[in-house]
Amino acid sequence: MHFLLVVLLLPAIKCEIIPSNSTCSIESLEKCPYNPDADLTTPQIARRHGYPAETHFVTTDDGYILGIHRIPGPKTGVKGGQPVFLQHGLLSSSADWVTEGNNSLAFLLADAGYDVWMGNARGNTYSKAHVNLSVNSAQFWNFSWHEMGIHDLPAALYYVSNTTNKPGEIIYIGHSMGTTMFFVCSSIKPQVVKNVKVMVALAPVAYMTHVKSPIRYLSPFVNDIEWLAKYLGVNQFLPNNKIMKFLSYDCDLLKIDETICKDVIFSLFGFDKDEFNMALLPTVLNHDPAGTSTKTVLHFAQEIKNEGKFQQYDYGPEGNMVKYGRLTPPEYKLLNIKAKIYIIYAQNDWLASYIDVIRLSHNLTNNIGVYKVPLDAFNHVDFLFGKHAAQLVYAPLMKVIQNYTDEVDDL
Repeated sequence: MHFLLVVLLLPAIKCEIIPSNSTCSIESLEKCPYNPDADLTTPQIARRHGYPAETHFVTTDDGYILGIHRIPGPKTGVKGGQPVFLQHGLLSSSADWVTEGNNSLAFLLADAGYDVWMGNARGNTYSKAHVNLSVNSAQFWNFSWHEMGIHDLPAALYYVSNTTNKPGEIIYIGHSMGTTMFFVCSSIKPQVVKNVKVMVALAPVAYMTHVKSPIRYLSPFVNDIEWLAKYLGVNQFLPNNKIMKFLSYDCDLLKIDETICKDVIFSLFGFDKDEFNMALLPTVLNHDPAGTSTKTVLHFAQEIKNEGKFQQYDYGPEGNMVKYGRLTPPEYKLLNIKAKIYIIYAQNDWLASYIDVIRLSHNLTNNIGVYKVPLDAFNHVDFLFGKHAAQLVYAPLMKVIQNYTDEVDDL
């Protein structure tokens, strides 16, 4: 059963439209006005807001079938703009880009004339299929963000390039793990990202030396198979109630509401009551977490255990000798990345520590700029669901990509 059903009984959130003098809050979710987007897929949300929407299926070279969503242009139906590829983060999906209503990044880009494509990594709601493997098999879930970087992204980017007939013109925007995937792909398969004109990294995750997320509490157990199977799920990431209480320990310290911390997204990535758009909460909870493998989460936890190094999956000394011909996993060579990269980060980010982000920026050979969100409380999920995300993140982002945009109206 989907972990989300364990987190909250969401049907109870669906309430009648309420008087404007009532308050939607964590403490009174029943007062939140019902939003139809909570029950719709990504393309359905786009259509409900008046945008054309498509679903495309892409098969990776190792057999995973990825669902990719597209908003080919503005509400007028005009097509043919420059392609933008949006890649979601850990435990998320393409829905993250369309849940903020008129201020959703995907809609703002479409309004500006871009051809918007939204990727979905293997194992999430929209990419849970394989040409041979059953979704119930251990083999299906034997992947981390490394495989997403070397298999999923190449397949998706080549597909977008070929479908739009615009090689070398893709603008890539990633959030969180969506940046990790890009760094993996561009360091190992630089020929793939020749299709990318510029990459914008929102809350980028590579080095993890100063991470504040409770994901750090998992790092001591990354090699304990019995513990992992009992508490996290051996294949799909399905943490049980005991581990959720364990992960939400910081919530008690920070006095974050229990309702929020029962959700793995906020438990791992943080929550800012003042900045989070509370009206979106029922919709967000119905789309996230969208699913991934336990191995994906453990890969991040391994980095924390191994001094924050940006490296491939650690199979232990014996396994590493078989896999890599060495006792320790190789680090990703950031110097191999030739793509132009613009970084946007936040001071209060639990997963993408500003110290690690600055270190990352110094190790990128083609870093074209670094921008700090001018709000100290801004955190990891605020890049998607913050009240001021459009003003503080998307507006400066649009100015950056305009410099790499051909034949698009003034933004």
